[in-house]
Amino acid sequence: MWRYSDHPSFFGPLYPTGSGTKPGVVGLLVTQLSDRTQRPDDMKILLLLAALIGICLAARPCSAPWELTFRASRHDQADTYYRRYYVEYDRPNQRVAMFEESFSGGTREIREFLFLHYIDTGFEYDFRLKNCTRFRTGPFRPFEVPYNSTYEGSFQVGGPGEDFTVDSWSDRIPTRRENWLGEFSLRNCYPISQFLVDTTNFNRTSISHFFDTVQGIVNPNDFDVPTECTRLPPDSFAPISEQALRARAMYAGTFDL
Repeated sequence: MWRYSDHPSFFGPLYPTGSGTKPGVVGLLVTQLSDRTQRPDDMKILLLLAALIGICLAARPCSAPWELTFRASRHDQADTYYRRYYVEYDRPNQRVAMFEESFSGGTREIREFLFLHYIDTGFEYDFRLKNCTRFRTGPFRPFEVPYNSTYEGSFQVGGPGEDFTVDSWSDRIPTRRENWLGEFSLRNCYPISQFLVDTTNFNRTSISHFFDTVQGIVNPNDFDVPTECTRLPPDSFAPISEQALRARAMYAGTFDL
């Protein structure tokens, strides 16, 4: 059965496919009402409209689209190179397939991490060594801005005529600095980047960038268990590897589940 990893352009171009509310809405309303003879009723309407628009434009935590295919890169504090990923994310079925390319010691390595959270089972397959391990995935945590996150601000990516708004969120609280900083597009909540700090092991601290994002699952066969993994004894579970733990944190936003 065809899998994305069988394609010769494994990490080649993905079929590339928002823009936030345009600025100046409140200003436009003020100008229009100012051009009229301002009666008390006009001012009440203006204040009411300004309040409603403020509520509508207020930054709110969001969830990424429930089915996504995207590429990513990640740099860990302990590494001297980037790891590259091709990812299929399926929230309704609580499963994620990640293909990782790295260059440890100058050797190109490709691994697949298959997280089947709905059965608490994951697989790590090494394409070069052709060996597989099974592990427990832990509970599913969706790709999203948690509801109790702190809004850090927004900014525009790009320039005039080609730009979109990005919201920045963190887990900062008054008594502690942030350990997670996530950036998502305003309109569709597409993931843009993530900075993740591990206070117990700083070498795990990483920054990830997400790109070439499309909605939907491009190749459902990527969720098939690799053939070599089907030969494992049914009850053989190994501890989750450090590589799988870091890959899972890219969408879970935490090392601990």
